[in-house]
Order: sequence, then C-alpha cells, then structure tokens
Amino acid sequence: MEPAIASLNPAAVTAGASGGDGRHRHPRWSGIGRRTPSPFRKGAVIAAESVKARAQELGADLVGIASARVLNAFPPDPLWPQTPERISPYVKSVITIAQHIPAGAFRCRTNTPVQYMDMLVLRKMDKVAYRLAEELEQAGYPSLVTAAQETDWSYKRASYGRLSTRHLGVEAGLGTLGLNLMLLTPEYGPRVMLGAVLTSAELEADRPLAEPLCAGEACGRCLLACPADAIGQWTLDKERCAPLASPYGFSYLMTHVERMVQAPREEQLALLKSKESFMSWQSILRGVGVYSGCTRCVDVCPVGRDYESQLKDVQDTIAERTPEKERRLAEMARRRETGDHGPHHARSARWIGGPVGR
Repeated sequence: MEPAIASLNPAAVTAGASGGDGRHRHPRWSGIGRRTPSPFRKGAVIAAESVKARAQELGADLVGIASARVLNAFPPDPLWPQTPERISPYVKSVITIAQHIPAGAFRCRTNTPVQYMDMLVLRKMDKVAYRLAEELEQAGYPSLVTAAQETDWSYKRASYGRLSTRHLGVEAGLGTLGLNLMLLTPEYGPRVMLGAVLTSAELEADRPLAEPLCAGEACGRCLLACPADAIGQWTLDKERCAPLASPYGFSYLMTHVERMVQAPREEQLALLKSKESFMSWQSILRGVGVYSGCTRCVDVCPVGRDYESQLKDVQDTIAERTPEKERRLAEMARRRETGDHGPHHARSARWIGGPVGR
C-alpha cells in the first residue's frame, strides 16, 4: 500500500474527526473551529461582560446588550409595537449581535456578490446566536434566537419583523440611525447584519452612543445615490425602496404567480419556464434578491472605519446624483441650520442620537 494513500484512509479520518479516539475534531475540517467549553455555569450569576466576550469568541464582530424593560417602554412604532414582551413576558435582556459584510462585496460591478455574501453572513450569525442561546439555557437561563430576516404577517402587511434589529442595535450601544434610518456602526457603518438572542438572564445593559454617527443633511450621500429617490429627511419611502431593495421578494412572487394563472393557456408554459420563475425559485432556495437587492445607500455611506481604507477609492463618486437631488438636499441643510430637522425627525430622535434625540 502506498503511504500517501494510507494516510488518507477514510476510516482513520472519520475516527479522528468524530473524536472516537478522545481527540477534538480538527478545526480545519469541522468548519466551526475547535469547540471550546462554555464559560457559563449552571446556577451561577452571569456577568454581561462574560456574555459579550463569549459572543465574540464564538465569532460575533460586534455585540451589545439592551434591557427588555427599556425596549418594551420605547417601541419604534407604538401602533405596531415590536417589543420583547410580545414574544415572551419572561425576557429580561436582549443580546444584539452584528456581523460585518466584507467590503470586497461592495467593490463589484453588480450587487450579485453582496447578495451571496449576505447569505453567508446570515448563516454565520445564526450559528453564533444559536450557540450563545444554547449555552445560556444550559446554565439555567431560558433563551431563544429571533429570525434576523423574517417578517410577521400581522405587522404592516408583513413588512416588519417581530423585533426591529436596527433599533435593538441603538439601544445596545452598537450605533445610531442614519438619514435613511439604517443602523450605522463606528466600525463598519451600515455594512452589517444584525441578530438577537432573547434571554431570561438579567444582564447589565450597554448605554447608547452619546453622539450621532450620521452627519445627516450635511452629508446626504445616501440620498444622492438612491436610484429610487426614496430617502428624505430622516425618513425612507418603503414603497419606492422595496422593489429595488427586494427585487425578488414576496410582492414580486405574487405578481408573477398571478400573471401565470391569468395568462392564456398557450402562454402559461412559457411563463413557467421564464427567467422570472427561475429567479423566484432561486430566491426561495438561497434568499438572493429577497433581502438584498439594491445596496447603493450602504455602498456610499462614509461612516465606518472600513470606508476610508477599503471603499472610498471606488465609491467616492456618486453617479446617481442629479441637480434635483442636490437642490433638495441643500434645502434640507438650510432648514437644519434653523433648527428644523423636518417632520419625521422627532419620531426617531431617540435612536438618531445627540442632544436633540436624548
């Protein structure tokens, strides 16, 4: 037997990987790295710092903690309260996890690569959140993970999740909202995905950032770049944004199915075999085009340490800017100088930050 072949004996590889000989699974082949023991002990008090350190050890890029009591008291929209108590009355703390989207995805000719990267980032985030929830529960604190990209049909025609993760991020001290009401972080700007672990452990909450990260009307790069012209003064027109941000989402699927049902019989087969059907199938399979379509406001946002070093050279120029957008932005800036932040600012002031917000 040749030595090279013997070294790759499947039985030997399987035994070593499964830990049958008492060894840990080799991190190269496991895909998750060496499984280190949980630092939490059953019946012991768990400190917030140990929870955050464990989340980062498991792979989270950013992590913060918000009080469920505060989240229940300050829902983003009181008419449609996305609060922990609506999920479970036993939740005491919400651990917010952020995973950054590698900047290389925002340097491509199309946004197809960022759609795939988003899927990978979401998978990683779910694994980190699940592992953290599992370890907290084993220590005696019942915990659960919320779906980061899932909507509740009972909220505003299914356009909102059970919790607003961007507002969780602000309350957990990870960042502040921008002009388009997207969460901005000091490290990665808006180029992050957010998830949450709800736990019965009462953990010390982080303080929200004292100063806003967004320059608002003085910058307005997101407004200038938006191809749907959906960004206003601290507001976002979702009806304009959604068809581009979610090009193969639920609304698209329903429209396509309706066309197939109503089409003459001789056209139905062609529609069934069309690119539109393929993209709907692929979006269901991988999420591509559902939760990540247009990313122009994310591409050009100068907030985040990653922008200057990895994105400015390709995103500094905004091809979508028009005289009309520039005029509108200049008018907003003039109003701001008089103390007028527009009619939408007050509603989100708590999460925008700064003296006006707090």
